[in-house]
Amino acid sequence: MRLKSDAAIEFRFELIAKLSGEGKTQTAIAQLLQCSQAWVSKFLKRYRQAGTAAVKVRPASGGKAAYLRQEQFERLKGMLLQGALHHRFPTDNWTRERIAALIQEQFSVHYHPSHVSKLMRKLGFTLQKPRRRSFKKDQEAVRKWYQDTLPALKKKGP
Repeated sequence: MRLKSDAAIEFRFELIAKLSGEGKTQTAIAQLLQCSQAWVSKFLKRYRQAGTAAVKVRPASGGKAAYLRQEQFERLKGMLLQGALHHRFPTDNWTRERIAALIQEQFSVHYHPSHVSKLMRKLGFTLQKPRRRSFKKDQEAVRKWYQDTLPALKKKGP
């Protein structure tokens, strides 16, 4: 298994530069390092342009900063645990739209409902779908049918 740490990648870059300086072909270097020739070629092009600076791996960018600060995330988590009824919603189910509305109301920050799923995962919440059941169904009658009627039907057969 190939190591993917920054140090390991930098080591491979240094090795590619050294082997190329010794006159090895890109194909031979790729075979030695068990990588693609295209990857070797891409690095060598960057090495010719930037020199030894090309060997250093650039740290991954952190992406766009979150609209909510960490303490606001913690407050939001507490509000969600209080339940939707506590925040004047008609039922106690949280939906992405309701959470987005709560964030807008409490923190004056707009999140699109489809992005709220990512926020919920970050807070440690998972998607929970209510089990679909008919409220008209008599559970006792269903249980009795499974215990009494169904075995009798199975015994008869075709």
